[in-house]
Amino acid sequence: SPNVIGRVQGTDEQLNDTYVIVTAHYDHLGIGPPVNGDSIYNGVVDNAIGVAGVLEMAHLFQSHPPQRSLLFLFVTGEEKGVLGSTYYVDNPVVPHHKSVAHLNVDGLAIFDTFQDIIGFGTEYSTLGASLQRVAEHLGLRVGSLPPRFSRLESFARSDQIAFAKVGIPAALIMDGVDYENMSQTQGIKKHVSWIQNFYHTPFDDLNQPIHWDAALQHCQVLSAFVWDIANHHEPPHWLPGTPYITARLQSIAEGR
Repeated sequence: SPNVIGRVQGTDEQLNDTYVIVTAHYDHLGIGPPVNGDSIYNGVVDNAIGVAGVLEMAHLFQSHPPQRSLLFLFVTGEEKGVLGSTYYVDNPVVPHHKSVAHLNVDGLAIFDTFQDIIGFGTEYSTLGASLQRVAEHLGLRVGSLPPRFSRLESFARSDQIAFAKVGIPAALIMDGVDYENMSQTQGIKKHVSWIQNFYHTPFDDLNQPIHWDAALQHCQVLSAFVWDIANHHEPPHWLPGTPYITARLQSIAEGR
């Protein structure tokens, strides 16, 4: 199956030949071992909802383009080892040195509206400063991942890692666990329950409860993050000591 890509041209004559890339994987597991007689693995939260969110962001930015240009990339094969993202970075539409940042969207908030957000990979680059600006603007705070999730969620688990490896500052931004209408303990229990009962099962479908206002809020955060990067004159860069700096310097030096 192919990757699908679209472009929004930036408005600034000096910045519009540089790009922010936004991805969402549109594959899931397909047909698998039946569970309670159901063998169709729908993948609504992983990741049809993320695809829908990125499509809406593309519509938004088409009407209100930022200064830098944007690439919206729907990749295949994430569940098979980020194959679509790997193919793209091996065959880029835009040279890597002109791709200033990458945002991956792998799922949206579905439990409740939230008061904190978590950035995966933002600690490695100045994307962390962008996330902090966005959080303050939206009245949120940047939280941290509860220790019990540290082995379940990591920077290297989804499409963002393919872009980081070629030197593009990359991030995944998720809702935190400080919710508007339930305690942190209740929120963590919901996360654990979803992973145990819905993640990579046939029951990740539209019969599960989805808090649509939370999904909308998540999209607003992601859109604000892209807007901040795409209108900031200084492009993001890796922080000293992070493992992706060399690849970035090479792509700049070689013009690729």
